[in-house]
Amino acid sequence: MKIKLPFTEKFLWDIWKLIKAKDKLMDSLWSRKWHGFKDPFEMIWPDFWKVKDIYWQQYKDRKKRERFTNFIYKLQRNGYLKKLKIKDKSAIVLTPKGIEKIFVINLKAINKKLRDDKKWHMVLFDIPENKKRERDLFRKALQYLGYKKLQKSIWVCPYDIEKETRELIKRYNLKEFVELLLVKQVGLG
Repeated sequence: MKIKLPFTEKFLWDIWKLIKAKDKLMDSLWSRKWHGFKDPFEMIWPDFWKVKDIYWQQYKDRKKRERFTNFIYKLQRNGYLKKLKIKDKSAIVLTPKGIEKIFVINLKAINKKLRDDKKWHMVLFDIPENKKRERDLFRKALQYLGYKKLQKSIWVCPYDIEKETRELIKRYNLKEFVELLLVKQVGLG
């Protein structure tokens, strides 16, 4: 089940893919110290003008280019991006909020297939109140993965997404509060 992403999500996803490609290249050449992050959860794409050019080429007339520029400012106002100047070039920074948005986009874009063995993943959790934010984000992410709520803290899913579910539990640091089971429906008949 593949979905079509809205323009904002597609743009952020494209930036993410470019950053990841650049990171792989830079990791093979140098250490990650070249980024100079202020916040360890921020990601920088120093060659912002290249990203801009990719989208800019789609817009030949001035009005459409102005709309694109306004779109970038909207992403900044919403807290997804920050723009910096690095050595006389514009740089774009994905903020922690932007990275969280990209994480959600990734969950939405996963190609979900039903399990061949007809078993279901079941997630049981009891996350304390002091981790309310993580609990709410976790529930929302479970929905994006295709889980359905059986009870308040019991969610089930017929898709083959064990790896993604484990990454989700790890991302929100909930391992001690969550159980992941693989269950088979036996029926009553």
